[in-house]
Amino acid sequence: MSDVRVANYKIMLNGSPLSPDFLAAIEAITVEDEVNLPAMFCIQISMADSDKGKWRGIDLKDIKPGDKITISMGIDATENLISGEITSLCANIGKHSILEIRGYDFLHKLRMGTRNKVFTKKKYSDIASEIAKEHGLTPTVDDTKTVYPYIFQNNQSNFEFLLNKAEYLNYEMYVEDKKFYFVKSRISKSPEIPDMTYGKEFDEINLELKVLSRGSEVLVRGWDVKEKKEIESTAKKGDESTKMGGKESGFELSSKAIEASPVAVWVENLIDTSEAKNAAIAQYNSLLDEFVTGEGKCWGDARLKAGKSVKLMGIDERFSGTYYIVSTIHNIDKTGYTTIFKVKRTGI
Repeated sequence: MSDVRVANYKIMLNGSPLSPDFLAAIEAITVEDEVNLPAMFCIQISMADSDKGKWRGIDLKDIKPGDKITISMGIDATENLISGEITSLCANIGKHSILEIRGYDFLHKLRMGTRNKVFTKKKYSDIASEIAKEHGLTPTVDDTKTVYPYIFQNNQSNFEFLLNKAEYLNYEMYVEDKKFYFVKSRISKSPEIPDMTYGKEFDEINLELKVLSRGSEVLVRGWDVKEKKEIESTAKKGDESTKMGGKESGFELSSKAIEASPVAVWVENLIDTSEAKNAAIAQYNSLLDEFVTGEGKCWGDARLKAGKSVKLMGIDERFSGTYYIVSTIHNIDKTGYTTIFKVKRTGI
């Protein structure tokens, strides 16, 4: 007889387990995460007691915005998927009345309000650390090297401001509980998840390989105000961070199949050629990331998280290999536990 594997979950509210009555009312739990966005959760609770045939009457005083939530999911054993806080309660009243408890991980704190602020003689990594601490988060940052005379945050939320810098550098920002990360793209890291084979660990995948129409060579230009001269630097073949185990990158294949697709980018306030080179490489790699994209579905697997890599096997030889997970949706309801994941790859 084969072992029976059961979908399981744990929810902590303000550091304490939920009451049996609360647990009995839960109909569905969803956790979604995506690179460079706050992860979110939704807990659906039935507001009617079907066993007793009466209104359940959940006391909303016991569930309120700002309450801390930790959700773990898994098959048999569970793994933490999100720690965050409740941001909204949505009551859907009808024949089948549902209360939806929604919220985000602590990265969402950076979206509160907007600011006008000048930072002087700072690196982007210094600013990221400073902002994280303002929101009660512990920063871990990769040094961005360049020191700027001044940087202006112009009527932007801290999230918008740092996201703009992350995209410019090809960095990522995310949180794990109350630890804030502002780091280089993790796409070049080796897979942290054991190989997944079609027909075993996953049963559905849709992949698209497409010609890259921009970025086979990136020329970055800017103006050095102090020296009153133009600065420029180029990134091209050989500057990519990874082919993810493939024999050729997306730009190599695209240039062979169609033609080269160079782009020129103007960047305000470049400091020196070193910054120009880093900006060119970051843009090159960012555009290369869209070479192979796809979406898959499997029985629930809490190891699948945005920002991790996994080797997908058992599909066409060109497509089998290492993929970077861009986003996931983990869902437990009456049908069981499923995970939908979006991936990308830079070479084949």
